[in-house]
Amino acid sequence: MRLVAAAPPAWVLAHARAVEALADAMAARAEAAGLPVDRELVRAGALLHDIGRSRVQDVTHAHVGAEMLRGEHWPDPLVRVVERHTGAGIRADEAPRLGLPARDYSPVTLEERIVAAADNLHSGDRRLILDEVRAKYHAKGLLDALARIEALHHALCEELGTDLEALQSSPLPVP
Repeated sequence: MRLVAAAPPAWVLAHARAVEALADAMAARAEAAGLPVDRELVRAGALLHDIGRSRVQDVTHAHVGAEMLRGEHWPDPLVRVVERHTGAGIRADEAPRLGLPARDYSPVTLEERIVAAADNLHSGDRRLILDEVRAKYHAKGLLDALARIEALHHALCEELGTDLEALQSSPLPVP
């Protein structure tokens, strides 16, 4: 894919790198817990999760980004990470109201869930705590979405054996 032609706003790269660092730290915890995780998929998905923001700045950006990658024949697991990263997923019955095709956009695999959770804990490149995420979703009146975000967060804390809010991450070297 000619990703150079897909130029998202400047803040997206800093955000993607911050999400990548936290997602990689989560994947390392998954490995330490003996869970099978594709760490390269996690890193690539985190870096590309907002590629759709080169075209749109609304909730449809995940679908748009996935379609961009699909059109260039990127691997399906990576496309699904991008498509399913928004919040903790969008249910099929919610999708049409948001301008999306009617299907389930919920993260399923460990890699998809890690990228979604790492994205939820960032605003731009600033790390958030769950209380800040709660306040943001309460202010928007998105209580169902918040409930799914909290459930994903707590499930990953349990699976990975760590408090995601306390998990330390460092910027990863650029390959």
